Amino acid sequence: MRGTFLESPKRYDATYDFCFIGIKYCSADYLKGVENAANEIRALSYRYANADSTARPLKVYNPDDGFILSDTDIVDFGNVEASNMEMLRDKLTKISFPFYAVPIFVGGDHSVSFELIRKICNSKIYNDIVVVQFDAHSDYIDEYEEYPHGSVMNEVSKLSGVSKIIHFGLRGNLNSGPAIAHSKRKGNFIVPYSKIEQEYDNILEELDGKNVYITFDTDFLNPIYAPATNCPEPGGATYEDTLKYLKDFINVSGCVVGMDFVEYNPNCEGSVITGTTILNIIMQSLHYLTVKNNTKL
Repeated sequence: MRGTFLESPKRYDATYDFCFIGIKYCSADYLKGVENAANEIRALSYRYANADSTARPLKVYNPDDGFILSDTDIVDFGNVEASNMEMLRDKLTKISFPFYAVPIFVGGDHSVSFELIRKICNSKIYNDIVVVQFDAHSDYIDEYEEYPHGSVMNEVSKLSGVSKIIHFGLRGNLNSGPAIAHSKRKGNFIVPYSKIEQEYDNILEELDGKNVYITFDTDFLNPIYAPATNCPEPGGATYEDTLKYLKDFINVSGCVVGMDFVEYNPNCEGSVITGTTILNIIMQSLHYLTVKNNTKL
């Protein structure tokens, strides 16, 4: 079905594992472009969709894992489009998906994660959620009205269903020392990129058996792999290391309750390589989640 993620069907009443939901929202003019991320990911996904135009089973194959999505059912819920945070909240409230279907939100700047996580918390299905933030920046400043994308994790930490935030992979000179210190005082876990190896076992222990929400900012990646983002930082994770982290975190968790992929800006230079990288990270994440859930059956 042209125009959908991996040419998957639009929402329907049958059982499915994942729902792809585009978030068409941008909180500031200087971030313009991020609202188009989901549609760009959909367009790039066509090359991985079945050549015979069938939706199932998907025939995505790689030499390491074989067919990675053949047992995966995905529906595309289309886009949630909003011009302000109140509208985004209202439209998200009207979207429903079964508790067993993991929502995959794509698009927008990082400010949208507050409403996405808020929706998961308000479902009352999950509590004590550990939020894993893949990001170069802590996004924990105290200026939500002026810089919502830079203070989103501060707001997320106030949600009653969130027990802890793991700031994973912080690096670069756009961070705030007082913000990071504030988050640490609140009991959150700070993991600079340079300390990932040193803290890795502790991270896995924090996630063991927990309800986990993963929020993935494109600038977590080394800009060699993902230059098309508004706040790139030198250094950072390779594509291969990123997949290892996601696989390990998904496997050790009790349940992944949702994921979002934000801050990809198709208007920036390097859009195709960035979008292709993010698309493949999403597909591999769906594979890891499917294998984990099938193993539990």
